[in-house]
Amino acid sequence: MSSNRKRQLAAIMFADIQGYTQLMQQDEAKASRSIVKFKNELNDKVKAFDGRVVQFYGDGCLSTFNRFTSLK
Repeated sequence: MSSNRKRQLAAIMFADIQGYTQLMQQDEAKASRSIVKFKNELNDKVKAFDGRVVQFYGDGCLSTFNRFTSLK
């Protein structure tokens, strides 16, 4: 049985803010600013490397990259 499915090589990245739970307990306003900065910077960096943000999960983010670009 032949299949018409295509295979694709992709890199997957999950990133989160280290110590976010503790920061949230200590300073909620600072934690909120950290989330905004995290999302903005990650969106920019992922796009710069031809990636796609799949979804943000609290202080984490799932991204995929379909093309590999050397880091300089």
